[in-house]
Amino acid sequence: MIQTVTERPLYIAVQYFYFFLVTNIHFMLANLLFLLAFVFVEMSVQNIILFFIALLPAGPSLAALYSSMGKLIRERDLSPTKDFWKYYKNNFGIATRYWLVQWTIMAILIVDMYYTNQFLSVLSPVFLILLIFMLFVMLYAFPILTRFEVKLKNLFIVSVYAIFRYFKTTLFHISTLVSLTIIYYFAPGITVWFCMSVAGFFIMFNMRKPLQLMEEQLAQK
Repeated sequence: MIQTVTERPLYIAVQYFYFFLVTNIHFMLANLLFLLAFVFVEMSVQNIILFFIALLPAGPSLAALYSSMGKLIRERDLSPTKDFWKYYKNNFGIATRYWLVQWTIMAILIVDMYYTNQFLSVLSPVFLILLIFMLFVMLYAFPILTRFEVKLKNLFIVSVYAIFRYFKTTLFHISTLVSLTIIYYFAPGITVWFCMSVAGFFIMFNMRKPLQLMEEQLAQK
């Protein structure tokens, strides 16, 4: 059977590249304040207050990124501009409240890790483990809040539960974080920003089964 133009691998690859690129551009625009700080200010604990403020608006943009990639996985199609800002608006409230708590906890852990490393180094790994754990909570929380209406307290509880319940998915999340870390250290710093939509795609791809099981459990209740 002869393939149409839209079914050919090259066309699909170019289409996905367009989806990733345009979504990434909107994600960067939504985080322009942090992007400017990232480029022009040294990323250090001494500047943590500046970066804390610069990252405060990141919650809705992360939710919009995950929602957009989730739609791309489900429907194999996306209107990057329209969908990103629609999801940004729809998830603004819960994403902002969740991110304020999540980012505050992570910022405190970063500061604690820095000072314990200087004055009480034996405790530094404890704060590092807690920080990594909070990262995993975030990797589950954002996909969940984009698919379900959930209260903030329940969002944290379900996300922590999911880390251990869906351990195979957690391992896939680890590989995504490791890949981003490698890119950050071995490529120009700004490069990692152009990989966020791809990372979001893989995270949502990994979350297909957990989200489906959660949806079935909610339907039964």
